[in-house]
Amino acid sequence: MWFNEFLSKYKSGISHEFLFYFNVKDTMDNTRNFFRYIDDEFIKQRNFGIVAFYDISRGLTFLAPEMEREFKKIAGNEASKLFFSLPSRIFPFIDIALKSTKMALFIDHAEKIVPSGDIGSMTLEERMALIWMTEWSVNSKISSVGSTIFMLADNLADISREFLNSSYRIEPILVELPGEDERKNYIEFLLQDKSTSSEISIDEFAKLSSGLSRKSIKDIKLKAEAEGVPITFDFIKEKKHGVLQKEYGDVLDFIYPEISFEDIGGMEAAKSYLTKNIIEPIRRGDSRRVPMGILLCGPSGTGKTLLVEALAKSSGFNCVKIDMSRILGQYVGESEKNFKKCLLGAKSQEPVIVFVDEIDTAFRRGESGDSGVSRNIFSEFLQFTSNTNNRGKIIFIAATNRPDLLDAALKRAGRFDKKIPVLLPEKEERAEIFRIIIKKYGINTDIQDFVPYSEMAENYTGAEIDTVVRKAYELACNMKENHPVITDTILKEALKKCRPSTQEIEFMTELAIAECDDIDLLPEKYWPRFDRT
Repeated sequence: MWFNEFLSKYKSGISHEFLFYFNVKDTMDNTRNFFRYIDDEFIKQRNFGIVAFYDISRGLTFLAPEMEREFKKIAGNEASKLFFSLPSRIFPFIDIALKSTKMALFIDHAEKIVPSGDIGSMTLEERMALIWMTEWSVNSKISSVGSTIFMLADNLADISREFLNSSYRIEPILVELPGEDERKNYIEFLLQDKSTSSEISIDEFAKLSSGLSRKSIKDIKLKAEAEGVPITFDFIKEKKHGVLQKEYGDVLDFIYPEISFEDIGGMEAAKSYLTKNIIEPIRRGDSRRVPMGILLCGPSGTGKTLLVEALAKSSGFNCVKIDMSRILGQYVGESEKNFKKCLLGAKSQEPVIVFVDEIDTAFRRGESGDSGVSRNIFSEFLQFTSNTNNRGKIIFIAATNRPDLLDAALKRAGRFDKKIPVLLPEKEERAEIFRIIIKKYGINTDIQDFVPYSEMAENYTGAEIDTVVRKAYELACNMKENHPVITDTILKEALKKCRPSTQEIEFMTELAIAECDDIDLLPEKYWPRFDRT
């Protein structure tokens, strides 16, 4: 996909200078790295006279000796003494060659030459390199002779923002991680030598390896081979977690849900909607019904986070959580850089649920005194969440108990299509929550019917019922530490000792109902209130 985008822009004459970023260090197919792929698919077919490489550690090198001789002939012998020099000294000679013959120039680690940050904070060397590299993009002489410049960077946010200035014609090209079909093809290629056995199918391996580069997938195969063990679900999960933590752990939380809808009580309207509009359509391969995003509204402790985890487990989607405390940095440009990395990491997990808790505090349009950081991150988030190409692949789910504080731009259709109230559980739902929590903790009980205790726990949230159960277990242990059993007397005593602590339940409930735009998402008892909003 990235190569087709590059080729289309090259052939249309949009630019002759390109910035390839993200997965540039990976193999582009079963065997070829980035340069070899470009060389086979592009350079060899177009008769480039010189193919050269530059980075600040190795200086200027050439694909072949005759190309080096041709460069010296054009730029002069003086240039040969400067091959290992800094950009300010060698770039003037490269400039001569780019304008004189059809030359392909690869500049690796471009972010090390012109790093991100304000121009005022750049060194003189970095400013000079920036001028050369940006001016090349608008030089008609370079275009007319057919020279092409390929710049490579791991992260777009690491490079000077001047590269994306509309005054210049540097085209950024995202080199994405391999998709599921590409991973499947690569895994078939890796396993054909039979040196490693696998207890899972190639299709399962391909699904489990989402978010990994081909190099990481090969590492999994080589590690299994070195350890003399077969490739299993747990083996891949362990190795994948290590790779993802190393790559994105500083900006993302990776959630590995262990509960499904059957493991959470209540929320029947929400579970029904999510099943019919996400889980079942995804299983059929029909993304048209899948919402771009979902906003969960309701009092604290009602199970919004549990609902997200259960949806991820039931749908088979990966799940990541954006934690803004990890993203905000103390240096200029650091927060924006981290956020771009965060979004790339989330996208790499397709299909994925991206969860933002307490979104009312995480994303705001801008605050005075933060140098535009909040505004920049907010704009980036708006752009990413409204990309319709992500439908059915990336589902944004946000949770809040104060939807009234959210910016209207976040809540519009096309970003968060559905606003689902997650409210206090009803009597039967509370009874189910008691049963599920006691089962979850593996606590012994002689109680068969939890409805009487549900009646005593009116206005309790799911989190508060959890507190009651743990208090009951504490009391049971005090009575019989070796074989604690929650009895009728103990559970009633726990209910007396634990009172609801969630503040402003009614206020938050009203806010959630007011935000809901679909009566089918409300429990029936709240329908009269929907009509009043």
